[in-house]
Amino acid sequence: MQMRWLRLVIPAVFAVSVVGFAPPASADHNQDQHANMDLLVNLPNATGAVNSDIAFWGDRAYVGNYDGFRIFDISDPADPALLSDFRCFGPQNDPVVWNNLLFLAIDRTLAGPDCGSPAVPSAEPTGWEGVRIFDVSNPRAPRFIKGVYTDCGAHTITLFPKNPAQVMLYVSSYPLSPGPTCGQVRGPEAGRDPLHGVIQVIQVPVNNPSAAKEIAEPQIVYPGDPDNQFDWAEHGLGGLAGIEPAARACHDISVFVELQVAAAACAEQGQLWRIRPNGVPDTEHPIWVFDDVVDETGTTGDPSDPGVVVDFFHSATFSWDGSVVNFIDESFGDGCPPTTPAPGFTGAFPGDTGRMFFVDAATGGFLSHFMLPRPEQGAYCSAHVGNTTVSQGRDLLVNAWYMGGVDVIDFSDPTDPQEIAFYDLAPAGPTGSDNWSAYWYEGPGLGSGAFPVYGTDGVHNPATGRGFQVFSALVGNADFTLDRLNPQTQERVFGG
Repeated sequence: MQMRWLRLVIPAVFAVSVVGFAPPASADHNQDQHANMDLLVNLPNATGAVNSDIAFWGDRAYVGNYDGFRIFDISDPADPALLSDFRCFGPQNDPVVWNNLLFLAIDRTLAGPDCGSPAVPSAEPTGWEGVRIFDVSNPRAPRFIKGVYTDCGAHTITLFPKNPAQVMLYVSSYPLSPGPTCGQVRGPEAGRDPLHGVIQVIQVPVNNPSAAKEIAEPQIVYPGDPDNQFDWAEHGLGGLAGIEPAARACHDISVFVELQVAAAACAEQGQLWRIRPNGVPDTEHPIWVFDDVVDETGTTGDPSDPGVVVDFFHSATFSWDGSVVNFIDESFGDGCPPTTPAPGFTGAFPGDTGRMFFVDAATGGFLSHFMLPRPEQGAYCSAHVGNTTVSQGRDLLVNAWYMGGVDVIDFSDPTDPQEIAFYDLAPAGPTGSDNWSAYWYEGPGLGSGAFPVYGTDGVHNPATGRGFQVFSALVGNADFTLDRLNPQTQERVFGG
């Protein structure tokens, strides 16, 4: 998700402190701050577009941006080779990949599904938004196959491999602004719930992707929530021009294929679902729900403050054994740590927001929350997107923190997570770190004592974005390698 276009420009003032391990390499605000992590590569995109998400297959990385996608050969992680820079405007262009098929999530109303289609007004009744499908069997010459329209577009997509011949795409989106058939403006006249109220499931025959189609719309519910909806005004975003007043929907979903479960970040709540044998999740009967709607203390700006509140359940990630779920709150507030001056559930004082939460996957019970131990004036450091691995028997989470940089968190004790490595570009504020995503992926490795972290930089200020990045995390090799990675799809595909 990228909600931050609603924010004002943040002043570029910088101060940093480090807690929990050796001091950073430099305390000079004109130099990058880092510990146990090195930056190897910056590869900006050619158009200055916002840089979005990444997916991996074998020795290739598929890197999205709002103007299209790039394909890199990462057989040498320290020296990626650009194979293709494919132009196909369509925010957010978040990718998932399956063998020779690439899927992109499009959450902007366009004149049509074809590449080259211009943007049109969001509520244009003849407009198109949804999922684009490409043949990338020749990575130097991708070929567009078709687009599948989805109501409210496709903000994010999650790939679930039902069987070798068929994959499912879980489409998450919500009515932020009116769409062709979405929200209170166009939804009712199209017979749609104005709150959206569903995820959408697309079935893709692997050998005949042109036959891809939507097959189901599982209903979303918020058990225990008084109004069964997410109200933007309760989080300090009411009354903004062009913004829909409310939603009942999900932002992102992660699946654990072998366990046949899905962890869903659904704006108002975090939820765990069973995946039925037909590949469609049972969204109406969550195994459990997790929420945090009251900041009990209101002591803002303190990473150790036990009173926190969730603005927006943005993403979910499983530990590699499936015992822990990490939920991330994308804050609508300001600062590092962020706070949101919302008059709703947080009470009369600003709420501490932007944290990540570690939750027991068996019960949904709260284990801990975490915020960067490096407060920065002038920066905005909400948690955003990452994934997990295991190194030397330790459970590790790699994550992007927008202007807080990229880090590695040891959550072997999920009640007491600790940052053990990070890289934060200097200076803080609009021209420093500006990371959308950060992932461990070790197909190709970096050698003894380090594993590669791939990220994207250039969200709030794409003109200064570093684009596709590679870091070396100096925390030991991962205990296994992968031959593919869609970060929202947890598979047992690792080797020794």
